[in-house]
Amino acid sequence: MSTETATGNAAKQLIDQTLVDFFDTSIQHAHRIDSNYGTLWQNLADLHKSGGKRIRPKIVLMAYKAFGGTDVAATVPIACAQELLHLSMLIHDDIIDRDTTRYGVDNISGRYEKLYAPYVHDTHDRTHYANSAAIMAGDLMIAAAHSLITESAVDNSQKIAALKIMYRSMFDVAGGELLDTESSFRPIGSIDSLKITHFKTASYSFVGPLLTGASLAGADNQQQSILRDFGIHLGIAYQLTDDLLGVFGDESKTGKSCTSDIREGKRTYLIDKTIEHLSDDQAVVFHSTFGTHDANASDVENIRQLIISTGAKAATEHAINSYVDQAKQSLQSLSLDASSHAQFEELMYAATKRNQ
Repeated sequence: MSTETATGNAAKQLIDQTLVDFFDTSIQHAHRIDSNYGTLWQNLADLHKSGGKRIRPKIVLMAYKAFGGTDVAATVPIACAQELLHLSMLIHDDIIDRDTTRYGVDNISGRYEKLYAPYVHDTHDRTHYANSAAIMAGDLMIAAAHSLITESAVDNSQKIAALKIMYRSMFDVAGGELLDTESSFRPIGSIDSLKITHFKTASYSFVGPLLTGASLAGADNQQQSILRDFGIHLGIAYQLTDDLLGVFGDESKTGKSCTSDIREGKRTYLIDKTIEHLSDDQAVVFHSTFGTHDANASDVENIRQLIISTGAKAATEHAINSYVDQAKQSLQSLSLDASSHAQFEELMYAATKRNQ
């Protein structure tokens, strides 16, 4: 996602440097406690540097400038807090999904599986200890996100507003994550996949960063309400795109597994639409594989073909376009100058036109 026009190269450099400084300082402090603790922080820093486009902090600054904000330097730490929150969510989500890679490299759990291998020979115990380290790492990133906000140079009322928005994002994403997890085993049709998409992704990936930037710039309640609608619609479109990538994506480009959603039995909108249109014979094939952790490559490919043949892939692509259209309608109601309007349009394009 290109963000040079949205935030400017200087702002991008501020984001990158703020995050580098944060991790460097944290690593130093952790080593004063114990070298093993320093290793955990080093693993966090390495994972952070392995991928990600810093979309969320850039969205904060984009919204901040769009609504008249001028003190970018003071706002950058708060923008970076959104990146640390995102990292925490990725770490915890990988544990839930039983994934050991992220950005095409070992995630925190994966790193500790290897680190603990010489000491813990029982594979079940080793996974438990590795996931324990990862849980602590994710928790640290949540705490760090709050710390960046409270230690920023904005006034106290702005800090409180930013913290309230972050809490609401965390509250919403936890609800969405729980529903997403339970959708793997609860009865079909008992959980709304679009509700999961709204609260798990749109809430903290788009609504939170957009409202944080706009609030810091002093946008009024009406504009923030419109911005929330924009973020929800765009966030749902983004997640639906991500669901397609989770099944049909190129792992070398996305940096994440394109089989784990099928093996974990993730009940996305894409899958709900597939199940709706399965014939009896297709349903037998589908349910014999979907949600099977040891499904082989051929089994996974059979599921992909069923998703296509039932029209679920096309239906998801249609839904993406529909939510983008709703986001465009909200965008028309925002009080933005031509340059900011163009940047919001670029965000919509980048969020939904990723390589599949």
